[in-house]
Amino acid sequence: MMFKLNVLVLVLLIKVINAAVGKYVVSFENTNWYQALINCKTSGMELASIHSEEEQTALEEYLKKNDHNKGYWLGGTKEGNGEYYWATTGLKMVYSKWLFMQPDNAKFDHNFNQGEHCVAWGMPTYSPTPAGWNDLTCSVSLPYICQRIEYCS
Repeated sequence: MMFKLNVLVLVLLIKVINAAVGKYVVSFENTNWYQALINCKTSGMELASIHSEEEQTALEEYLKKNDHNKGYWLGGTKEGNGEYYWATTGLKMVYSKWLFMQPDNAKFDHNFNQGEHCVAWGMPTYSPTPAGWNDLTCSVSLPYICQRIEYCS
Protein backbone atom coordinates (compact mmCIF):
# COMPACT_ATOMS: atom_id res chain seq x y z
CA MET A 1 0.00 0.00 0.00
CA MET A 2 2.81 2.44 0.93
CA PHE A 3 4.63 1.74 -2.37
CA LYS A 4 1.48 2.56 -4.39
CA LEU A 5 0.95 5.72 -2.36
CA ASN A 6 4.56 6.86 -2.90
CA VAL A 7 4.31 6.28 -6.65
CA LEU A 8 0.97 8.12 -6.79
CA VAL A 9 2.44 11.06 -4.87
CA LEU A 10 5.46 11.10 -7.16
CA VAL A 11 3.25 11.13 -10.25
CA LEU A 12 1.23 14.02 -8.85
CA LEU A 13 4.32 16.05 -8.01
CA ILE A 14 6.19 15.82 -11.29
CA LYS A 15 6.29 17.67 -14.55
CA VAL A 16 7.81 16.20 -17.68
CA ILE A 17 10.55 18.12 -19.42
CA ASN A 18 10.99 17.35 -23.09
CA ALA A 19 14.51 18.67 -23.51
CA ALA A 20 16.32 18.37 -26.81
CA VAL A 21 18.60 15.70 -25.37
CA GLY A 22 16.21 13.52 -23.37
CA LYS A 23 13.23 13.33 -21.10
CA TYR A 24 13.45 14.62 -17.55
CA VAL A 25 10.96 14.84 -14.71
CA VAL A 26 11.14 17.56 -12.07
CA SER A 27 9.66 16.63 -8.72
CA PHE A 28 8.41 19.37 -6.44
CA GLU A 29 8.59 17.08 -3.42
CA ASN A 30 11.41 17.93 -1.00
CA THR A 31 13.34 14.89 0.15
CA ASN A 32 16.87 13.81 0.94
CA TRP A 33 19.20 12.56 -1.80
CA TYR A 34 18.76 8.87 -0.89
CA GLN A 35 14.97 9.05 -1.01
CA ALA A 36 15.14 10.98 -4.30
CA LEU A 37 17.22 8.11 -5.72
CA ILE A 38 14.60 5.61 -4.52
CA ASN A 39 11.65 7.70 -5.77
CA CYS A 40 13.12 7.94 -9.27
CA LYS A 41 13.80 4.17 -9.29
CA THR A 42 10.27 3.29 -8.15
CA SER A 43 8.88 5.37 -11.01
CA GLY A 44 11.04 3.47 -13.53
CA MET A 45 13.54 6.32 -13.90
CA GLU A 46 16.95 7.36 -12.57
CA LEU A 47 18.09 10.39 -10.61
CA ALA A 48 19.35 12.69 -13.37
CA SER A 49 22.93 12.63 -14.58
CA ILE A 50 24.35 15.24 -16.92
CA HIS A 51 27.13 14.20 -19.28
CA SER A 52 27.54 17.18 -21.60
CA GLU A 53 27.21 20.94 -21.97
CA GLU A 54 24.29 20.28 -24.34
CA GLU A 55 22.35 18.41 -21.62
CA GLN A 56 23.26 21.06 -19.04
CA THR A 57 22.09 23.90 -21.30
CA ALA A 58 18.80 22.23 -22.27
CA LEU A 59 17.88 21.53 -18.67
CA GLU A 60 19.07 24.96 -17.51
CA GLU A 61 16.92 26.70 -20.15
CA TYR A 62 13.86 24.70 -19.13
CA LEU A 63 14.33 25.46 -15.44
CA LYS A 64 14.79 29.20 -16.08
CA LYS A 65 11.88 29.39 -18.51
CA ASN A 66 9.54 27.76 -15.99
CA ASP A 67 10.72 29.75 -12.95
CA HIS A 68 12.27 26.72 -11.26
CA ASN A 69 14.84 28.57 -9.20
CA LYS A 70 15.49 26.15 -6.38
CA GLY A 71 18.16 23.60 -5.81
CA TYR A 72 17.46 20.10 -7.19
CA TRP A 73 19.10 16.78 -6.47
CA LEU A 74 21.09 15.19 -9.29
CA GLY A 75 22.45 11.63 -9.29
CA GLY A 76 26.05 12.55 -8.52
CA THR A 77 27.78 11.52 -5.31
CA LYS A 78 31.17 10.80 -3.85
CA GLU A 79 29.87 8.38 -1.22
CA GLY A 80 32.21 5.44 -0.90
CA ASN A 81 35.43 6.23 -2.71
CA GLY A 82 35.61 10.04 -2.32
CA GLU A 83 35.54 10.77 -6.07
CA TYR A 84 32.43 12.05 -7.80
CA TYR A 85 30.51 9.52 -9.88
CA TRP A 86 26.95 9.01 -11.12
CA ALA A 87 25.20 6.70 -8.64
CA THR A 88 22.78 5.43 -11.26
CA THR A 89 25.51 4.12 -13.58
CA GLY A 90 28.63 3.97 -11.42
CA LEU A 91 30.46 5.99 -14.08
CA LYS A 92 33.05 8.54 -13.00
CA MET A 93 31.84 12.09 -13.47
CA VAL A 94 33.69 13.41 -16.53
CA TYR A 95 31.59 16.49 -17.36
CA SER A 96 30.81 18.88 -14.50
CA LYS A 97 29.38 22.36 -14.08
CA TRP A 98 30.32 23.36 -10.54
CA LEU A 99 29.32 26.76 -9.20
CA PHE A 100 32.14 29.12 -8.16
CA MET A 101 34.20 27.63 -5.32
CA GLN A 102 32.34 24.32 -5.47
CA PRO A 103 32.61 21.54 -4.57
CA ASP A 104 33.82 22.66 -1.17
CA ASN A 105 32.91 19.67 1.01
CA ALA A 106 31.83 22.10 3.75
CA LYS A 107 31.83 20.61 7.23
CA PHE A 108 29.24 21.89 9.69
CA ASP A 109 27.59 20.78 12.90
CA HIS A 110 24.42 19.87 10.98
CA ASN A 111 26.35 17.33 8.88
CA PHE A 112 28.36 16.13 11.89
CA ASN A 113 31.50 17.56 10.27
CA GLN A 114 31.33 14.77 7.69
CA GLY A 115 31.23 17.13 4.70
CA GLU A 116 29.04 17.26 1.61
CA HIS A 117 28.87 14.19 -0.62
CA CYS A 118 25.86 14.58 -2.93
CA VAL A 119 25.40 16.77 -6.02
CA ALA A 120 22.64 19.34 -6.35
CA TRP A 121 21.73 21.62 -9.22
CA GLY A 122 22.12 25.13 -7.84
CA MET A 123 22.71 26.56 -4.42
CA PRO A 124 19.23 27.52 -3.21
CA THR A 125 20.39 29.62 -0.27
CA TYR A 126 22.92 31.73 -2.19
CA SER A 127 22.11 31.64 -5.90
CA PRO A 128 18.79 33.06 -7.14
CA THR A 129 19.23 31.46 -10.58
CA PRO A 130 20.82 28.03 -10.26
CA ALA A 131 23.04 27.54 -13.29
CA GLY A 132 25.62 25.18 -11.89
CA TRP A 133 26.21 22.44 -9.37
CA ASN A 134 26.86 22.39 -5.66
CA ASP A 135 27.89 19.68 -3.24
CA LEU A 136 25.52 19.32 -0.28
CA THR A 137 24.96 17.10 2.70
CA CYS A 138 22.89 14.18 1.40
CA SER A 139 20.31 14.55 4.18
CA VAL A 140 19.22 18.04 3.04
CA SER A 141 15.64 18.11 1.69
CA LEU A 142 15.38 19.34 -1.91
CA PRO A 143 13.18 18.67 -4.92
CA TYR A 144 14.86 16.46 -7.50
CA ILE A 145 15.18 15.69 -11.20
CA CYS A 146 14.65 12.21 -12.60
CA GLN A 147 15.42 11.07 -16.13
CA ARG A 148 14.13 8.32 -18.35
CA ILE A 149 16.32 5.24 -18.58
CA GLU A 150 17.63 4.82 -22.11
CA TYR A 151 18.32 1.30 -23.28
CA CYS A 152 20.47 0.27 -26.21
CA SER A 153 18.66 -1.83 -28.77
